[in-house]
Amino acid sequence: MHTYVVTGATSFIGISLCHLLLDNGNIVYAVCRRNSLELSKLSCRNNLKVVYSELETIDSIISQIPMAEIFINLAWAGTKHLERDDIEIHKENINNTLRCIHVAKIIGCYLFVESGSQAEYGFIPTLIKETSTCNPESEYGKSKLQVYILGKETCLDLGIKHLHLRIFSVFGENNHSWTMITSVLKKMINDEVVNLTSCSQCWNYLYIRDAVKQIYLLCEYALNNTSYVSEIYNIASEDTRQLRLFVDEMYCLTQSKSILNYGVINPTNKVSLNPSIEKVKSAIGFISSYSFGEAIQNVIRSLK
Repeated sequence: MHTYVVTGATSFIGISLCHLLLDNGNIVYAVCRRNSLELSKLSCRNNLKVVYSELETIDSIISQIPMAEIFINLAWAGTKHLERDDIEIHKENINNTLRCIHVAKIIGCYLFVESGSQAEYGFIPTLIKETSTCNPESEYGKSKLQVYILGKETCLDLGIKHLHLRIFSVFGENNHSWTMITSVLKKMINDEVVNLTSCSQCWNYLYIRDAVKQIYLLCEYALNNTSYVSEIYNIASEDTRQLRLFVDEMYCLTQSKSILNYGVINPTNKVSLNPSIEKVKSAIGFISSYSFGEAIQNVIRSLK
């Protein structure tokens, strides 16, 4: 049993991660905004302690958390498409992350975990390894890369272990309505016309339950490994294929009569996701328990 602090606890990943941590007997301090609309989705359990704070004033949690071993920072503003190039929002995200690291040190944490993104890599048409050169195109991706650089440096200075998660395309129940899988499934269920890009690029999808299990196991691995200092890990699945094949599988599983208009949408940026997951597999021996089809069936049931 360990004690975790999780910021962004009511985010899509945060809710599922808190549930998994609690299921495994851990104590969780869930840091939330008081006005969070998703707060009711956190389980009411003895080992769950809800702490209210904005990231800008994150030091206020010091008096509310007697001690913790692992600090996971999932909070991040400006994740919607229209805000991904807002420089000021992402500058503040970087500053808030550095504040979190200092708070983690004060409350006794041995490990600081930050949520990075595949956007840090930019467009890479080949296999994407943790050692691949990063050329982020959006301010979102640039700031996530800066958080890795500055976060690692700060953790090393403070004597805290550092874990940077480069999260790829995670999906599941209760995801944002504007995400591709959720929005397309809703249209397929209702037999509506679905307008798409050519969907010819490589893509990789990871089910939310598998994503949070990877994160949990990596936290335990980093905490318990005496030689561990700082690492990057891709959070992704072993299932990389042409995006169109994922859409076609969703179409079959919904038994939809929708018309699929491939190629009518022209994306502004090139994106191709072909992540290497060998480093994660070597560390924790786990990638996924659910196939894409099994996970999609769960999402379909939740939407109906």
